[in-house]
Amino acid sequence: MKKTLALALMALILLCSVAFAEEVELPEEALEFNNVWVNGEIRIDAYPEDGGFVLEVSEWKDFEAMTGYIWEYKAVYQEEDDTLVTVSALKWPARIVDGEFIAEAVPEYEDGEATFFIDEDGELMWEDKIDHTADGMGFKPIGRFEGIWPGVNSTAEIIWSDDHYTIYLSVQNEEGKTESYMYTAFYSPETNTLEAYGTCDVITYVDNVETERQEIVDDVKALFYMNADHNLEWSNEMPGGVPGATFDNPNNLMPEDSNG
Repeated sequence: MKKTLALALMALILLCSVAFAEEVELPEEALEFNNVWVNGEIRIDAYPEDGGFVLEVSEWKDFEAMTGYIWEYKAVYQEEDDTLVTVSALKWPARIVDGEFIAEAVPEYEDGEATFFIDEDGELMWEDKIDHTADGMGFKPIGRFEGIWPGVNSTAEIIWSDDHYTIYLSVQNEEGKTESYMYTAFYSPETNTLEAYGTCDVITYVDNVETERQEIVDDVKALFYMNADHNLEWSNEMPGGVPGATFDNPNNLMPEDSNG
C-alpha cells in the first residue's frame, strides 16, 4: 500500500487476496486504469498489484471537522467488457491529519461491491453498488506527481488544485544563491507528462533573502516526466536560467508496472 492505513485494514485486505494468488499478466488495455483520478473532493488511486488492481478511494465530507471516508478495493480485470470488478471492498470513516487520510479502527463495512470502467471521454466511472457515491460522475486522470521531490541542492513541490498543478522549484548553487520557479502545469494523459507554459515567476534568493523577482510571460516552456527509475525529470526550455534537474521519487513503493 502506498498510504499508511491501520494495521487492521491491511489484515482484512490480505484475507481477501485469494483471487490474486496466481501471477497474471495484465493486457495493455488494463493498464489504462493505472493512474490517479479526481473529481472534486473524491480521489481514486488505481494501480496494478498481484495480477489485479488495488483502488484506493478517498473523499472529504466535512472540511471543518476534517473528516471523510476511505474505500479500499481489490479488483480483477474483465477483458470481455474492459472493466474492473471488485473481489473485496472495505469502507472506513477517516480523519484528515496534515493533509493525509487516516482510517479509523473499525470499518463501516467489509462487504462492498463496485465496478470501474473508462468511458468514451477517457474518464473513469465508479459504480459503487452499496452507497452509489459517484453515480454519473466522471473522474479525470492526473498522474502521480503530487508531493515533495528532493534533488541535489534542489527541491520540487507539486500540488494539485482544481484542474492543474502548481509546481514550486528551488535550485541552489555554490554561492548560496537560490533560484525559485513557480509554474502552472497541466497533465497530458497521452504522454503521462506535466506541461508548463505561459507565465512563470522566478525569484532569486541570496543567503535566504529575496533579491530579485521576475515574471516571465509567454516564453515559458517546461516539461516534467518520470524516467525509467520513476524519478522526476524537469526539462526547462525557458531562455536562460537552470536547464533542468532530476528529483528523487518520495514514494518508494511505486508499482513496478506503473507508467508514473
